[in-house]
Amino acid sequence: MINSISKITLVVLVLIVLTSDSALAADWPYWRGPNRNDHVSEESGWTGSKWPLKDAWNTEVGEGSSTPIVVGRQLITMGFRDGKEIVTSLDAESGKPLWLQSYDAPRWGRYAVGDQGLYFGPTASPEYDPETGFVYSLGCDGELACWNAKQKGKVVWRKNLYEVYHMKQRPGEGDRNRNQRDYGYICAPLVYHDWLLVETGGDAGTVCAFDKKNGKQIWISQHKNFAGHSGSPIVMSVDGVPCLALLTFREFLVMRLDKGHEGETLGTYDFPSAYANNLLTPTVIGDKVLLGAYHSFGKTNHPTTHLVQVTSAGIKKLWEQPVSSHLCSPVVANDRIYIAGPELYCLDWNTGETIWKGAGFNYGASIVLTSDERLIVLGNRGKLRLVETGDHEIKQYKELAVRETLTRDDIWSHVVLANGRLFCRDVRGRLVCLKVGM
Repeated sequence: MINSISKITLVVLVLIVLTSDSALAADWPYWRGPNRNDHVSEESGWTGSKWPLKDAWNTEVGEGSSTPIVVGRQLITMGFRDGKEIVTSLDAESGKPLWLQSYDAPRWGRYAVGDQGLYFGPTASPEYDPETGFVYSLGCDGELACWNAKQKGKVVWRKNLYEVYHMKQRPGEGDRNRNQRDYGYICAPLVYHDWLLVETGGDAGTVCAFDKKNGKQIWISQHKNFAGHSGSPIVMSVDGVPCLALLTFREFLVMRLDKGHEGETLGTYDFPSAYANNLLTPTVIGDKVLLGAYHSFGKTNHPTTHLVQVTSAGIKKLWEQPVSSHLCSPVVANDRIYIAGPELYCLDWNTGETIWKGAGFNYGASIVLTSDERLIVLGNRGKLRLVETGDHEIKQYKELAVRETLTRDDIWSHVVLANGRLFCRDVRGRLVCLKVGM
């Protein structure tokens, strides 16, 4: 009898583990995935001769470019419809609605200027907190909200960043602001311990830390500048000190997060773009960070990628190469860097030199690196490509398979791979799910 009870207890414990930590590892709970670097623990599904992808479901979630997050059975994303921003939760396996919350909002941020025919609706990816089960969303007009995903999206707290922090319209770069762009708030919030870190700008600071449970302001950053347009900040360690790294309006910024020094500037690195559009999320590897912009600001106005090293003494450039993407943050694996747009580039980590390049991905490209070391690349209004990494094919681009998903509108959202399913979304709000494997 005791032995039987022990076996039952063991089975229960195994089930608990399988439905908690390992399940979260297969989820996509944050911007750029479970590790915030576009690496996933799942395989690509490549059989050696074909890439079996099965159409599972599709639906409409409202206009916008908010990348979905996936937590267990819930897929959560944002959209805009009929004068409201919508936070939607769907069953990730079937696409059936689970819950929906909405509030009045404009189609663009209140000071929007430039590219309004391309970008509209919410853009920031939601953020999930596994400790509380809360989901955080940020609309283009600065509506920051906390929802309880365990209680059908019940609102926990809300505030509008424009109204609280009086963010003004962003200026442009160059003569007479002719390169001016303002897309509103598009940077995903980030949970760090008990804080929700948000790039606010305005009268406060570049970044504000809020109590993640009630939304009360905890601290504001020493650095003050206009909010940038990048995907999200990222946490890194600098000489053992926890720090927050992000691309702001005109520079790369690193600030401290340790007790007693919260929000203090550790260092800055000038990094302006021609349209004041620092869109790519910094990619952190140890004390080194990859920065990229498709329209660097200068006489040549060319794409540029910089590798910088961050220490307590400051930030220094290690190399620079005239290669980058409009939206795709660099993905790094085994001393190789992968950037999609306008071609897929494989660069050497140590020098930045191009090892190979191939195909074309237009503006809105994104990459996922699978556990079997292959790249899933989304671009060209919904074309998915499966590509070997530099470990398998050192000298040249090698495409294994290609699949059309969405074809009618631009795609600015990131492709998502979670729990054996691929999710692709276009700016008009069409969301498709493909099941990976046989």
